[in-house]
This record gives sequence, structure tokens and C-alpha cells, in this order.
Amino acid sequence: MSTFHPTRRDVFLVLTCFLVLGLFLQFDFSLRFDSSWGGSGSRYNEASGWRGGSSGASAHKDAAAKAKWIADSNTGIKSKGVSDARVKWDDGPEPVRTEVLSHAPGWTIFDSIYLFNGTWYIVTDNPSSIPLLRMMVSTGNEIWNGEEEIKSREPTEKDMRIIFPSEARKLWGTTVSTVDGPTMLINDPPQFLDHYYHFCAELLVGLWRTYASLDPTITSAGITHLPPPARMMFPHTAAGKWNDYAKMNSFITRAIFPSMSFEFQQDFLDRADTARAFVFERVVFADRAAAFRGPEFQRTWRTAAEAMTLPGSVGWWSPLRKNLIEFVLAGSNEDALEPELSQIDAIYGDNAKADPSTEIDIEALEEQEEAMEEALEEKQAQQAKQKQVVAGKPVITYVSRQEWGRRMLRTEDHQALVKELETLREKYGWEVNIVSMDKLSREEQIRLSARTTIMIGLHGNGLSHLLWMNAANPRATVIEFFFPGGFAEDYEFTARALGIKHYGVWNAETFTEPDLPQVAYPEGFQGNDIPLNGKTVADLIVKRLLVEKHESKDVEGGKP
Repeated sequence: MSTFHPTRRDVFLVLTCFLVLGLFLQFDFSLRFDSSWGGSGSRYNEASGWRGGSSGASAHKDAAAKAKWIADSNTGIKSKGVSDARVKWDDGPEPVRTEVLSHAPGWTIFDSIYLFNGTWYIVTDNPSSIPLLRMMVSTGNEIWNGEEEIKSREPTEKDMRIIFPSEARKLWGTTVSTVDGPTMLINDPPQFLDHYYHFCAELLVGLWRTYASLDPTITSAGITHLPPPARMMFPHTAAGKWNDYAKMNSFITRAIFPSMSFEFQQDFLDRADTARAFVFERVVFADRAAAFRGPEFQRTWRTAAEAMTLPGSVGWWSPLRKNLIEFVLAGSNEDALEPELSQIDAIYGDNAKADPSTEIDIEALEEQEEAMEEALEEKQAQQAKQKQVVAGKPVITYVSRQEWGRRMLRTEDHQALVKELETLREKYGWEVNIVSMDKLSREEQIRLSARTTIMIGLHGNGLSHLLWMNAANPRATVIEFFFPGGFAEDYEFTARALGIKHYGVWNAETFTEPDLPQVAYPEGFQGNDIPLNGKTVADLIVKRLLVEKHESKDVEGGKP
């Protein structure tokens, strides 16, 4: 058999073929990922089969498919450079249309929405397909009761307009400036923003639920196709006026979205001062006053209740919780924290398993300085608590307000409750924490909340930490005390939205969904003489941790 000896001509032909093939593939992918998007970078190629602008379930399904396509093809999308700051329509007849991807009263996602002279513009061929403006936007005035105050919040053409593409072309000519990436826009006055509950448990919950409606595949481990928000805008709020006294709002927001920038009222006015149009790739638009006009708010008095009507996966909240817990666990530079990070899935996931081989190298740490030894003891205690979570040991946290000076239990009832909790610890070996949250650092508050199985306390801001509990734990419970006859749906709604069981307690009487009382604030609701039967609370804890657990096992095993 003869041996083949390639000539120089053969080698040249082979190399030429590979070169041509490489150029062809590069050209093909360039067309596929560059030409399928409009000038703003947010418009999906309609020829591919997904069309926006529809409403209802089909719109959410299309938007979810689009969000997944964006994530899956992200590596192929050509990054924009400085020279790509403007989108031009010279090669097309009209501007890119605005799409409404998701909507509930007060919560809307826009693709390719325009901002010009401080006014938002929706560019569309079909204005009737756009939700009512008053259900999406308001003037941003403060929210007070009274006919004149309510009327002052109704939107005008200064706030938002719907125009045809031909009108947009007349207004802006053939080019506008692009603002890439998702934007979270809070069209609210600062009136409610500087409060931990209203910002995190209401606004942030609503914003993320709205955004998460685009990805129905979010897992309980926090995996999502959604790109992180690029910026958060406050058109009606000055810098610093959105933070609570403990700066929990900014701490949590920056922990969850580390790459997100912030624009405030003056920044918004600066954009308007340019007298030029900007097209925003995607905006998650929140407006508290618009949410007030929805039916779910009328029922619950919670603005985020409207956002909860949008579709979402069981694990929709998990990405935010995961990011925050990783942030607080990584808040130390010491090596002793490493075992905690290896067990993080046990805190926020429902499929995590303990790693029994994880141990601290005591001998190596003893060689370090005295300051490191003190830090080691603290980290050992924290790790032990994490291992308790892995092992399934319940953690009961009583958020006490007895040193707050407002809305407190009767002294003797508080002491009786503490005694009942100590009895549970002695009898069952459960971990019991009795804390005043304001006495703990922000990291300590979040770490404790993330480990808590049952959180109990009087109606108050400290219960906002239920946001960081592990909702995947079927025993996760919030027990909230009220002055008898009084009820506010703040934490009941929040717990239910996250999948956490909630009980209300009136002294020795308990209630839970669906048998909830009417919202009421009777005299004494805000007082310092609120009665509570500690034995009732202790019995409810035992029921959640033992009785219902065993009943569940009996049902699973086929017993009646």
C-alpha cells in the first residue's frame, strides 16, 4: 500500500478551507446575535417567533421564553462600545416600539421605553394594547388621604405619554441615546422609602416578583436566567432619603445587587436638562400610588399584593436571599469562616446535605495572634449554629420589643413567655434566642434570621427579617402577637408571599389564613400594655415542630 505524502499545494488547500469555514461561522453568528436586536439592544427579532406587546398569560409565557433566550445566548451578543451610545433609524422607517412584558397595578415591565424632558414615552402602533396609564404611573406626589390629595396623584402628560412611531420621529428625529441593561425605577416619593419594612418587604419584594415573572424556571437554590439590574432610579427622591435609620435598606440592596448603580432626583433632572431622548432597554417600573388603585391592594392594603398576582416559580425569592446570605457570611476575612460558606446550601436550599468531614484546624489557628483566637471562638460558635441547621435542629427566635418604648407586651406576660420558651429549650433541646434586633449588627440580624425556624414577636419592624428565613423548610413559621381585636396584614402577607406559615395571636386566641380577621387598629394597638398568653404561644410552637410534623409523616406513610 502506497503512503500518502501531502504536497505544499494540499496543505495550502486544507488551510484555505479551514479559513473560509471559520470566516463563515463568524459571519453567521454575527448575524444571528447582532441583527436580531433593535438599536436599543432589547428588541427580539420577531422573525424568530416570539412577539411582545400582548397581554395576559401568553404575554408572560412569551416574556419568559425571551428572558431565557437572552440568558442562553448572552455569550454570543456583541458587547456595545463607546461608539454605540446612540441608536439610529436611518435604515428603518420608524423608532423601535415599546413593549409591555408584564403588568399588574403599580408594577410594570417595559422594553424600549423612552425618556425625554423628564417624561416617559411609550411608542406603539396599538395604544389600546397598553394598560391604563393611571394603573402604571402617578405624579409621584406624597400619599395622603383626602379628595384633593388623591386627585393630585393622577398622572398627566408630563408623567407618561403614549405616542405613535411617527410622532416619536417628529420629536427626536432619527437617533436617540441608549441606556443598556435592566433598570429598577421607583416612581415614589421618599415618604415610605426610609423604612425597612416598606422598602425591603414591600417595594423590593414587589420589584423582584415583577421581574421574576419573566423567568418561571427560578430554582430554590437561587438559579435564574435573569441578568442583574444595572441601575436603580429614584426620580422623586434625593440621595440618602431612601435609607432607614440603621441603613439596612442600602446594606441589603448593595449586598444583593453589587453591580447596580443608583440615580436620584437630581440625576433624573440632569437627564431632562440635556433636552435629548433616551431609550431604556428594560425598565421594571414601580409606582405605589398606581398600586393603590388595584383590587388586591384594596383587599390587603399591601402594594406588593398586586405584584404577587403575576406568575412566578416556587423559588422566585431565592436568588435575593442567596445573595444576601452569601454576602453576610463572607463579611469576614478570616479563614475560620470558610466552613460556613461550604454549608451555605443548608441555609437557603432544600436539597442541601451536611458535610461531616468539615472541621476547623485548631492547631494551625492557635499559632496566630491573640486577636485571631477571639475571632476563632466567635466563628466556631457561628459554625456550630450552622451545623445545627444542617442537622435539622429547630431555631426559635423571639424578636422582643420590650426595650423599644412603643407597642410592648405587659411586663409580666413578656416574662411568662420567656419562661415558656426556656422550658421548650430544656425539654426538647431546641435553640431559643431572645433578642432585641436593634442591639445586633446588621450581619448578626440577617444570620440569625436565616437560621430561624420559628420567628415570634409583636407586630413591628423586626419581623421584616422573616424575608431571610428558609421558606423551603416546611416547619418555617411566623407567630405574630396583636392587641386583641387588632390586625395588620403586613407580615401575614409577606410570610404567605414567601411560602412561610403565619399565625396571629390575640392573647390566648390564634388565627391563620384563610380565616383572617379584618384589618383593624383599635385603641391599645400601639400601646405598651398588650396582653399575651405565653402558654398559647408555646403550644403553637410544639404543634408546628412536633405534632404537625408527625401528622405529615403519618399521611405520607398511608395512615389515616
